[in-house]
Amino acid sequence: MEPNKPKVGVLTAGAMLLVAGFFDLFQLVETMLGFLPTIVTQILVFVITTPVTVFAYLVFIIWFAFLNVQFFNIKKPKKFLMRMGGFLLESLPFLTALPILSTSVLFALIEANGSKGFPGSFVPKFLLNMTPAGKVIGKTLTAANDNEAK
Repeated sequence: MEPNKPKVGVLTAGAMLLVAGFFDLFQLVETMLGFLPTIVTQILVFVITTPVTVFAYLVFIIWFAFLNVQFFNIKKPKKFLMRMGGFLLESLPFLTALPILSTSVLFALIEANGSKGFPGSFVPKFLLNMTPAGKVIGKTLTAANDNEAK
């Protein structure tokens, strides 16, 4: 494998982000059903939320494993704890509406591909300085560049 070649291709990365977005959209709709006043819908949402979250994370763990990229990297404890925290937040009934899975997949793809690959290459520099999330992505890209240099 060439050193500058990304580990995950553009089409695969796009498909991963699309699938993560669908899971997050499904969980958002599911969470909105929980606000209905009947007890049956609230119980149904609680019973469905956790299995869907576990299934979604298993899909991405397996998908990244087929690409030889670790989604939960135990060797990097800070990133591992962040992804485990995201998983635990996604398991809570009303916090599943947040796009935590999509964000985890996005950061995993940026870590795998570096700043030259998709999706890191599509983030304009001025956006990185405008928002707190952009600053986090900027730091991730900087860390990816430092890893490429080594």
